[in-house]
Formats: sequence, structure tokens, C-alpha cells
Amino acid sequence: MEKRVSKLEADIDGLKTDMAQVKMDIAVIKSNYATKSEFLQEIGKIHQEISKQTKWIVAGMMSTAGMTLGLARWLF
Repeated sequence: MEKRVSKLEADIDGLKTDMAQVKMDIAVIKSNYATKSEFLQEIGKIHQEISKQTKWIVAGMMSTAGMTLGLARWLF
């Protein structure tokens, strides 16, 4: 009986060590979470970049169309 109890105590010590490591790992994971405000800021940045890109694409398309029409007028 005493042998079984000592084995259980040794197992519990191992479990305590493992549990401490798990708690530490969870704390690290939680510290790396993004908050809602950080997430919304990133969404805003992405929206601004998409807007800028759209403006450049439209401007490029219009200038290409203008040059094409000018070239067509000059040639024909």
C-alpha cells in the first residue's frame, strides 16, 4: 500500500510540473492575442490600401484610354 501511495505522489509531482508548463504556455498564447480594437485598426488600414489601389487602377485605365484615343485620332 505504501509503495502505491509513493508512486501516486511521484505522479502528482509530475502532473504539477506539467500543469505549470501548460499554464505558462496558455499565458504566452493569451499575450499574443489581438484585441478587438487592434483588429479593427488593421481592417481600416486594409480598407485604405484597397481604396488607394482602386484610385491608381482607375487613373491608369483612364490615362491608357486617353492615350489610345489620341493615338487612334492621330493615326486615322
